[in-house]
Amino acid sequence: MTPDDYDRLFDLLSTVVRFDPRFEVPYLLGGIVLGDSPGHADAALDLLSRGERQFPSDWRFPFYSGYIKYFSLGNPEEGGMNLLRAARIPGSPDYFPMLASRMLSEGHRPGTALAFLHGMTERETDPRRKASLEERIRQVIVERDLQSMESAIAEYASRVGAPPGKLADLVLLGVLDRIPEEPYGGKYLLTPEGRVRSDRAPQERLKVLRYR
Repeated sequence: MTPDDYDRLFDLLSTVVRFDPRFEVPYLLGGIVLGDSPGHADAALDLLSRGERQFPSDWRFPFYSGYIKYFSLGNPEEGGMNLLRAARIPGSPDYFPMLASRMLSEGHRPGTALAFLHGMTERETDPRRKASLEERIRQVIVERDLQSMESAIAEYASRVGAPPGKLADLVLLGVLDRIPEEPYGGKYLLTPEGRVRSDRAPQERLKVLRYR
């Protein structure tokens, strides 16, 4: 489709929903098709937002909004917040909490992800899903700690003019209160490149695979 095609589609769909605000298809069609064009992401979000107001119990509207904000607009924080809304709607897919926590961790909102996951864990009665949520909580804790320590390393280097030789230096200088406890029972290590890693946790950072 050309940019003019997308513009025309938005005008047509907007006209349809003005005549019949309770016709669900145009909102979803606009979100899916227009959202595939980064230049028309705002138009897609506008239709999805109007659809969500008409159909607040349909998880597809916040889900597609989150998808667009992440993949088309490159905003993992807002994408994750939309996925959280979708995950709270009864009948939404089981994997939504995991996807939302990945987006929020990547968007530097691990605290929000943890609060949500803890709430989900408390309400979960299926042992396998509960174990999966608990594992994700550990992963998000690691990501939160890595982000915190990497910020402290940057501050240390700014103050001292050189990176720290060991993580304990961050505490000695006062840029970090303490070295966090590693949730897998291991410890955090400072790499030669100045990054931080766990010696036990999965090494893959919590990010959503992007194909754009």
